[in-house]
Amino acid sequence: MLNRIFYSARIFTLVVLLLSLGMAGCSSDTEPPLPLPVGAEPSAKLRNDRGIEHYQATRYMDALLQFMQAHSADKTAGEIHFNIALAFHKRGKSQKAAEHFKLAIKFAEGNEKILTSKLLNQYQETE
Repeated sequence: MLNRIFYSARIFTLVVLLLSLGMAGCSSDTEPPLPLPVGAEPSAKLRNDRGIEHYQATRYMDALLQFMQAHSADKTAGEIHFNIALAFHKRGKSQKAAEHFKLAIKFAEGNEKILTSKLLNQYQETE
């Protein structure tokens, strides 16, 4: 009986370890969208925040629409381009994602979250 308990505990530990390793391998595909900095254009911030809410709820088309509205209000925010790229990536639109990742870098203004993004860097390596 005691051996059976230890065996079950070993199996459980192995399953948890394997699941943890599997999730770690997917982490570069699940970067969160970025908020706009303090002082950003108000309507861009409002639309970007709404886009983040949709993105977090896995409503990527709705998120994309909100991020595009934010982009209409502020075309030079690196965070907005980054968020648009994330939404295109989630929708399987790699070419569009790559275009906006490039613009995110162009307008990053030193934002380390953009410049050190693993997903963005994966797109840069494939070109």
